[in-house]
Amino acid sequence: MVQGKLLKADLHGAIVTVTKSKCPSYVGITGIVLQEFKHVFKIITKEDKLKVVPKLNNVFRLEIDGFISYIYGSKFQLRASERSAKKFKLKGTIDL
Repeated sequence: MVQGKLLKADLHGAIVTVTKSKCPSYVGITGIVLQEFKHVFKIITKEDKLKVVPKLNNVFRLEIDGFISYIYGSKFQLRASERSAKKFKLKGTIDL
């Protein structure tokens, strides 16, 4: 039930971490989601640096009330407003 609500949630202000990526320089970036676009997250880090991280080929870690969830960016390529109205269907395994 939490995951269904998380799919439709607005992630602005959420603390996210890049856990897997095809580009190794993105792995480990942690910060607050400042803006969310269709294909990228703009994340501000602890060092006050603005990082633009693409959703494609990245896996993001999100923690809400002790519940850790992983977001596959390749399947999450929608704007927040479009995502809240979309009905998601169950699909098979996801690979980077």
